[in-house]
Amino acid sequence: MKRALIVLTVIAVLTTGIFAEGSSEGAADSYTLRLSHVLPTDHQNHKTAVKFAELVKEKTGGKVNIEIFPAAQLGNEKEIIDSVAMGTLDFALCGFGEVTKRFPVSGIFDGPFVFRDREHLAQVYKSDIFWDIMADMEEVGIQMVSPGYYGTRHVTTTDTLVKTPADLNGLKLRCPDQPMFVATTKAMGATPTPMAFSEVYLALQQGVADGQENPAAAITSMKFYEVQKYLVKTGHIIYGNHIFGSTRTLSKLPQELQAAIAEAGKEVSGWWIEQSFADEDVLLKGLEDKGMTIVEPDKEAFVSAAQFIYDDYESKWGEGLLEKLRAIQ
Repeated sequence: MKRALIVLTVIAVLTTGIFAEGSSEGAADSYTLRLSHVLPTDHQNHKTAVKFAELVKEKTGGKVNIEIFPAAQLGNEKEIIDSVAMGTLDFALCGFGEVTKRFPVSGIFDGPFVFRDREHLAQVYKSDIFWDIMADMEEVGIQMVSPGYYGTRHVTTTDTLVKTPADLNGLKLRCPDQPMFVATTKAMGATPTPMAFSEVYLALQQGVADGQENPAAAITSMKFYEVQKYLVKTGHIIYGNHIFGSTRTLSKLPQELQAAIAEAGKEVSGWWIEQSFADEDVLLKGLEDKGMTIVEPDKEAFVSAAQFIYDDYESKWGEGLLEKLRAIQ
């Protein structure tokens, strides 16, 4: 708790929303905004943040500059999203997990086996259903700027060969400290061990956790292959990360700059998805080359184990929403 208060204090000092430069009368000549994420600089998320910043600068004629703070420099995902909602940070690049605590319906996009494949997820991002939900999200101070693809999540273990949910029984599996991930981990048969992403490598190395679940890009960039033997292709969540904007920040900008940022977000979304798709299969092969054993489990057994989650969460998602998303072609 003390650490969180310290970090939030630092964020409040460093990220007081829009930093405007220029005339004191009317609109400022230029603005410096801040974007934060928790991943290292070699991850696709950081490359996307850099691309977004470049596009925003270009499309605003240099009037908006974005400073990027990677690798949890401004706190973990909870602290980052809290700051965006409060307007003390301008952009976050992360998943829906922490957003869902404020806006429950968004949790459906993190649900297990909701999407047929990554191409299906990309089509959902183009749908009116998705953008109608995102419009409602602005009521909690957070708005969608650019939807993206983080990867298809798989289970890794230190020394346990997993083929079915029963094989995970008794294993401590690290997952994000977010309700949907905790529920999915339990459904797959493991004991959820929530912790911050930055703490995972050491937890695996020291045996605090017996495994974790993440896409190939995160497993590679965080070097989990050094402390994990098996990669089990559960594909339990086809997972997006997104650029979220602070409604408080963006609403203060001139309309033409808001429109330019939205245009940059749309453009970077397509680029981000294309890059991530291209990288994923290469990264999976790379993990095998680094010594991990790739396991093809009984996928249907994992799908069946997750069924009860849909019933438990339908009241938060809205009746029929799951079927509507699955029907998108």
